[in-house]
Amino acid sequence: MHMSFLRKLALPLVLVLPVGASAADTPYTPAQCVADLDDLNAFIEANDAGAADALADHGPAIRQAFDKARQDAAVAEDMKTCGRLMHAYARTWRPGHISVSPTPGNETREEAKAVQQVAQVARLDPQPAADPDAPRLRVLGRNTILFVIPTFNDRYAPEMKKLVADNRAALASHKNWIVDVRGNGGGSDSTYEPLMGWLLDGDLRGYRTEYFVTPANIKAQEEICAKTSDPDGCNRQMEPIVAKMRTAAPGSFVLAGTNRIEYEKVKLEAKRPARVAVLADHGCGSSCEQFVLEARTSYRVKVLGRPTYGSLDVSNLRPHVLPSGRAQLNYATTRTTRLPDMRIDTIGVAPDILLPKPADEAGRDAELRNVQRWIEGGTL
Repeated sequence: MHMSFLRKLALPLVLVLPVGASAADTPYTPAQCVADLDDLNAFIEANDAGAADALADHGPAIRQAFDKARQDAAVAEDMKTCGRLMHAYARTWRPGHISVSPTPGNETREEAKAVQQVAQVARLDPQPAADPDAPRLRVLGRNTILFVIPTFNDRYAPEMKKLVADNRAALASHKNWIVDVRGNGGGSDSTYEPLMGWLLDGDLRGYRTEYFVTPANIKAQEEICAKTSDPDGCNRQMEPIVAKMRTAAPGSFVLAGTNRIEYEKVKLEAKRPARVAVLADHGCGSSCEQFVLEARTSYRVKVLGRPTYGSLDVSNLRPHVLPSGRAQLNYATTRTTRLPDMRIDTIGVAPDILLPKPADEAGRDAELRNVQRWIEGGTL
């Protein structure tokens, strides 16, 4: 199938937040901050899959930001201050798919509580409907159904598969679908895979992924599968890639697969919807953007809303623990073969029909009702 389990997989349970104080509240000196920042900068340049392109595009601005960050690091009074400036500096390379976050045990109390809550959600929940991040299906009318998919995090892949399987009759009998991915920050392509046989028309042009070869990246790819919801499936995909990386020259890219662009058959459902509205916005990033790109290849699918976030071209985040051990850089290890012809990073995916940004939650609900009226033959 065209959806790679790892193509856009980010690390689970990594909070993309400025680093806070250590859980043990141990001292953190300006010298440690400078050392962490220096290591972060050198590591990005040596190992991040998008670093060379970023330097070519806006290298002087990155260098200027580093000089300023280093000055601030020399007087940083605590981990919270240093974490914020390192995170801000990392984002000068690109706006997404790069961050600085606390290492486990070094979060603030508020961040540690958030991590614990996410971990509880990730476990089997006797009442999964209570999980606001779980995929949901709702019948809106005689001909219209609504999918709400807040995230493509890979821990929801089994739930998505079950949701589709349990509702096959309803899916086949409703000719209008609305798929709401507003605010979906991505996760893994495998999570949306069960939908594609319903949405697509046949062959899919699949752009491939290239893995950036460095010793650190080889080690990161060897270790990532233990952190996923499907280690065996992950290992089956990663083993041939890692084998190619081990024999490639450092600093090169190796292709996942054989060709840069491949056409693949999709197993289609017999009774697919006649009209599909994908409702997206600036909160749709990473695998959510990949979903939008793939879904819109169908002549029955229209994308409505606002441009997506623009964080897709370099991906597959891996952690690098900084020298102090108190924070980690989350950096990209792959790039897409769409480049340079079809850039998404910093631009996003434009909708087919642009809708104004809702002012509040009531406006979001009204937007959904308007899309329902439109897909049922009315106007927006």
